[in-house]
Amino acid sequence: MSSDTDEVLAIERGFWTQANEPAYFAQHMAEGGLAVIEPLGFVERHQAVAMPADRPWVDVELRDVVVRQVSADCIILAYHGRGRRSGDAQPYLGSIASAYVRQDGHWRLAISAHQPWSPKN
Repeated sequence: MSSDTDEVLAIERGFWTQANEPAYFAQHMAEGGLAVIEPLGFVERHQAVAMPADRPWVDVELRDVVVRQVSADCIILAYHGRGRRSGDAQPYLGSIASAYVRQDGHWRLAISAHQPWSPKN
């Protein structure tokens, strides 16, 4: 992996571990960025930044990670994510695909889509 892909993976992990920090979303989500997360539906950048602080994810795992730098200014990644919010009995399990673009020299999340994941083991 390159320093760019390492940086993007670190940012992606931060969306989990700093989910209670609206400033993190403001800093790392592209203008016009979008997340598709059911049952929330479509979450635009301004909505993500304005969402009330929630509990961060703990016990975060990114498995089966696939990273592709498709151009100098675009990185896509796909993975199986697992995390639990403090106090929740069951973890969240999702298949996640995200695309990052470089804007003004910084990597920003352009789109992320989550769907349920049922691991085989």
